[in-house]
Order: sequence, then structure tokens, then C-alpha cells
Amino acid sequence: MRNQHPDFGERVRARRRELGLSQQQLAGDVVTSSYISLLESGKRAPTLDVIIHLAEQLMMPVDELVGQGIAGSLAAEPVSAHSGAAPGQAAVAPAGAAAAPQTASRPRTPPPPASPSPTAVRTPTPPSQILAVNAMQSNDYARSIELLRDLYAQVLAEGDPMRSIEVGLQLQRALQTHGDHDQRLALLEELAATASDQPSDAVRVAVLTELGSALRDTGYLSRARTPLESALALLRPARLHGTSEHVRLLGTLVSVLCELSDTGPVPSLVSEMLELAESVDAPGILGRSQWVAAMAYDQLGSAEDAHTFIVRARQHLTPATLTLRDWLRFCRSTTSILLNTGHLDDAHEWLLGAEQTTSLMNVPAETAALAALRARHESALGRHESALKLYVGLTGEDSPLSGLQLARVCLAKAEELRALNRPEEAAEALRGAAAICEENGAYQLAVQMWRRMDEIRSH
Repeated sequence: MRNQHPDFGERVRARRRELGLSQQQLAGDVVTSSYISLLESGKRAPTLDVIIHLAEQLMMPVDELVGQGIAGSLAAEPVSAHSGAAPGQAAVAPAGAAAAPQTASRPRTPPPPASPSPTAVRTPTPPSQILAVNAMQSNDYARSIELLRDLYAQVLAEGDPMRSIEVGLQLQRALQTHGDHDQRLALLEELAATASDQPSDAVRVAVLTELGSALRDTGYLSRARTPLESALALLRPARLHGTSEHVRLLGTLVSVLCELSDTGPVPSLVSEMLELAESVDAPGILGRSQWVAAMAYDQLGSAEDAHTFIVRARQHLTPATLTLRDWLRFCRSTTSILLNTGHLDDAHEWLLGAEQTTSLMNVPAETAALAALRARHESALGRHESALKLYVGLTGEDSPLSGLQLARVCLAKAEELRALNRPEEAAEALRGAAAICEENGAYQLAVQMWRRMDEIRSH
């Protein structure tokens, strides 16, 4: 009998192969290799403690590993390592189910006696964490955040640092999806301090990568380089060189450098990222890397290269392979690149898709970013008054945008004012945009805006 959620097994298999682990290595002393085989083939549903073990071994957040709806069908069956089954045997099947095929395996050396420390036995995932996963999958981000905040406070009180990092990383992802970037940053700074005292280099890489991403999203671009470069230095000690974590880290660093307009190292970093993504042999990883490459070449002013890579990325990335937030971001990136290359009809189709996706999320920052993209489309059609009206609404005192995102909207507003022959107002908008760039350490971008201001005034 097959599991109702075979995609869980597919995720486990794909991730295990990305990390170069055998089924035996993934099983460890918690389950058997044959049990891993049954999970991957969809013939077993995992128990809660097995999910925790797999998430740790595969270095994945629990919510990403679990996927939508699987919590409701978690098996109550015992697992070999917890039920007394002999090593090399599959877990006992529930009553009424077909017996699991047993695979002979080489006997393993018994593990040393467990320490009497209370942290020696891992507590199963509490119901609140599973409920938070379900809430996230249902786009109820506020509920997910509430549940995870309570759980995070609980594990902090219990004094289990690794557990607090695990729950904290899950919470920061919910905050990111909901657009609470400042709170996400504060949490990740706390997690980074906790991770610095832990022996796991892999954990530090995970936290530092997220911290760099959060600093980027809040506009602290110069600061974002430090944790990302520290994470790069830890890749080999963490045995993560050449893995999907390495690819993602390079992609985050590329995006930061592009935002800073420090594009000198970008082409070589993009080439390294794409080469590693090819070697990982995972379509999703390759698609994301091609997506990053497209955005990088777009920033470099190489529109045709950007178009080539976004077309390649579209062959691997679909709504089924991305979270709702990531699919929205991909729709926006594709629309932007198509606008830059003059494919206005295709851009309009992707813009409509982004608007439909945004309506499902109800996140103010995402709605604002999409409005800025709609304004760009209006401008490309020559509707400058319509575009300006949208930009004015996005640059007021109550704008949900901040940092360089707001600066770029001010720049676009200035271009519309220039097109409407209102140079003094355009220069004022550029002055505000340059000031935002300087506040966020994007000095090269600020210089470009000051130069543009001089060009407008000279005409």
C-alpha cells in the first residue's frame, strides 16, 4: 500500500542525493536503510520523531521537508530503532497492511550506551510545530508566526540551543514570507549568537546564510556581505562544499553584490554557481540558479543573457516546485526581464500571474512591489501619467517599502516626472533616492543617482 503523500519520499530522495548520502548514512542509528527505502518509495508514512531525524540529517527546515498536508496522515506505526526491531529489518507494518519486504544488511556495531543526560533522547515534534506548518501551507502566516513564537519562547526556556535554532529558523521563514523583515533580522541576529557557541559548522552556515539574506532584505547591504563571506569560509569544514547550500549561498551573495552595484566579482561567481548547480543534479536547484543568473545579468545590463537564463529557469520552476512566495518572486523577476527586453505581451501575461498570486497572500510589501511592477509596465506602454500615479502612491509616508526597494521606486518616479517634462520634481525624487542609498551603504548606486540628477538638470 502506497503512502498518500509520495512527494515526501521524493523530497527525501532528492535531498539525500544532493548531499551525497547513502540510505544507510541517512538512517544512522534511528531507523534502518530499508526503512528509508520504504519512505522514499512512498510505502511508509513517517512518524514525528523520524521527521525530526531526517530534517537534521538532510539539513532542511521541518516545514520544507514535510510539505502540505502530510501531518494529518503521519503513521502511528512503530519505527525499528524505537520498537526494538533488529538492525537491518524494516519497521513493523500496521495491522492489516502488507508486510514490508525485508532487506538483508551487514550487522552494525551497537552504539555506545546513551548518556543519562535528558538531552540524549530527542523530544518528538510538538503539535504546535505541525500546526504551524499547516498554517503556513494554508497561507495563514499570522497564525503560523503566533504558534512558532510561542514554541520558540518555550524551547528557549528549556535551554536546548540546537532545538531553539531549529524552531527559530522555521519562525524566521514564516516572518520572511509575511514580510516582517525587521523582526526576522532581529531573530536571526539572536540565532547567529546562539549558533556561534555550537560545534556544528553546518548549523552556522545555515544561520549565517539566512542572516545575510535578512540584512539584504532590510537594506543593510554592506553588512550583509560579512555573514555571507563567513559562511563561505565555513563550507569546507562543514563538508558542504559543492552542495545545494553552497549554490544558495553563492546566489545570495550575487544578489547582494548586484544591489550594491559592486558587479566586478559577479560574472565569476555566477559561473561558479551554475557549474555547481549542474553537478548537484537537481532540477529545482538548477532552475533557481538560472533564475539568479538571469537577475544578475539583468543588473549588469546584459538583457539578452538575462532573457536566455530566465527562459531556461522556466523549464525547471513551476508553482508545484516553489513556495507561493517564491513563485510570486519568480513571476515578478520574469516580468521585469521581459519588460527590459521589450517582450511586452509576454510580460503582461506574467504580470497577471503575479497579481493573481499576490491576491492569495495579503502581504502589504508584496502588494506594493507588484504595484511598482505594474507602473513599469504602464511606462513601457507610454502611459506615463498612469505610471506616475502608481509611483506617487508607493512613495508616501505610509509606504510599506523601505531601503533600496524604496530608493529604486523613487528613481522610477523621477524618470516618469522627467518624461512628463517636470525636471525639478524629478531632481527632488532623485535626491531622496540617493539619500536612501547612502543610508544603506549603497554608495555606488547613490553616485549613479546624483549623476542622473545632474543630467536632468542640464537639459
